[in-house]
Amino acid sequence: MSGGLRQRRQAGVTLAEFAIVFPIFVTVTFAMIEFGVAFNAVLGINHASQAASLVAAEAGNEADADCLILARIEQDLQPPLDKRNIAEVDIVRMSDTGQSPVAENVYVRSGVKNCGSYTVPYNATAVGYPENQRCNILAGCPTLSPPRSTVDKIGVEITYRHNPVTPMRQLLSFIGGSGSNGYSWTFSRLNVSRMEPVL
Repeated sequence: MSGGLRQRRQAGVTLAEFAIVFPIFVTVTFAMIEFGVAFNAVLGINHASQAASLVAAEAGNEADADCLILARIEQDLQPPLDKRNIAEVDIVRMSDTGQSPVAENVYVRSGVKNCGSYTVPYNATAVGYPENQRCNILAGCPTLSPPRSTVDKIGVEITYRHNPVTPMRQLLSFIGGSGSNGYSWTFSRLNVSRMEPVL
């Protein structure tokens, strides 16, 4: 076999190996970037939920408690997170054990909620836990409906829709994605706090 033919075959083998390895390398690189951005979104909404549940615990049964909670979420979600991707915010009264929701207010990020001197871009779709039905008295609230023997545990759950930021969006959409922008993931994070009691 002549040296020229051997070199051409070697070049052909190298090109074939490159053609096989390069798409895998690019896909793995995009997947790592996408995972990092999605993980950042999970951490971001978890932090916002935690901060909002602390605001809810401090606000207690104030008339504008939900406005304060929603405003805190708006403040905490910063780029690269997109606030427009918040699908839903649930403000929930948890059971005494803090494990399951008993009542909730559901807000979607559309419309406007007037909060006196400011507004937040949310609209209530369900109001099952109004501010005046929140117990923040250490001895309990026997006059509320239903009566409570202790302070409420209040939680804030944020549901966030994450859209891919890399060209993986087109690949995943081609494979069978959902939504108008291609494939998306939905993350939800709930944090619960005990209401700050009035002694």
